[in-house]
Amino acid sequence: MSINTEFTRLLGIRYPIIAAPMFLVSYEPYVAAASQAGILGAFPLPNYRTPEALKAALARIRDITDQPIGVNIHVSGKFPWQEQLKICLDAGVTFFVSSLGNPALILDDVHANGGVLFADVIKLEQALKARDRGVDGLVAVGAGAGGHCGTISTLVLVPYLRQHTGLPVVAAGGISSGAQMAAALAVGACAVMVGTRFIATEEAGASAAYKQAVVDAGPESIVITDQITGNSAAWLAESIADFQEQPHLASRRWRDLWSAGQSVAQAGQILPIAQVVEEMVADYRAAVESLNQTIR
Repeated sequence: MSINTEFTRLLGIRYPIIAAPMFLVSYEPYVAAASQAGILGAFPLPNYRTPEALKAALARIRDITDQPIGVNIHVSGKFPWQEQLKICLDAGVTFFVSSLGNPALILDDVHANGGVLFADVIKLEQALKARDRGVDGLVAVGAGAGGHCGTISTLVLVPYLRQHTGLPVVAAGGISSGAQMAAALAVGACAVMVGTRFIATEEAGASAAYKQAVVDAGPESIVITDQITGNSAAWLAESIADFQEQPHLASRRWRDLWSAGQSVAQAGQILPIAQVVEEMVADYRAAVESLNQTIR
C-alpha cells in the first residue's frame, strides 16, 4: 500500500522518500534500484563530468526503469549546467533540486517539460529568496544532515519554512527510519530525503570501506567543520583526521573524505536498497499504529 502525500501524487511514486543525490555515491545502480523500490532515486550532475557520460548514464537507468528520477543541479558558472539540463530534460527527468546559483535560470525549461524544481535551503532567508524566484518547493536541510548541513532541527525547520513560504517542504537531515519519517510528515513535510542510510547499501557507489565505516559509526563519530570545503559540513571523523593534519592531501580529497550525517546511528548493516525501503515503510506503519493506539 502506498503512502499518499502531495509529493507522491505530484511525482507518481509509491513512497515519499528521496534517495539523496550524493557526490561519488549516487550512480546508475543506486538511482535505478531506488526508483524500482517505489521511491525517488536521484543523483548530482557533477557525478558525470561530460555530456557523453551523462547521456550514457541516463540511458542505462532508462534501460532498467521508467519510473521518475531526480537530479541535483548546480546553477553556477563552474559547471556546464545548460547542456546537462537539456540532456536531463530530453531523458524525461521530472524532478530537480537546485543547490547553488539562481534557480530561476532553469525554472522555465523545467516547467515547460512538465518537471518540478525544489531548492536546498538551511534557513528562512534562503527559502524566501527561492520562493520569490518561483521554485515549486524546498528541501529543508537541517541539523544532523551529512555533507553541507544546517544548524536548525529538521523538526523545527520544516514547519517554520512551511508557515512563512507556503511551499511544500522535503525534510532532510538525520532521517533514516520509518519512525523518523513519520515524525517529519507529522510536522508538515511532504517527503523525506535520506542520504546517509543509503550510503551503506549494495547499490551505492561508495567504497566498501566507506560503507562499513557508516555501519560502524555512531552519531558521536560525526564532525562538523568548515576546514574541508570552506563551508560547514558533516564528515566521518576517521576520514578527515589525516587531511586536517596534512592539508596538502587535497589532491585526493573527495575519494578519501567521507561525508555522513548523524543517522549513521541507524545504519546497522549493508543491505540492498529495496530492503532498506521495505524496512523503512514497515517501521513507518508500525510507528503510526503505535501512536494511534497510544492516543486512544
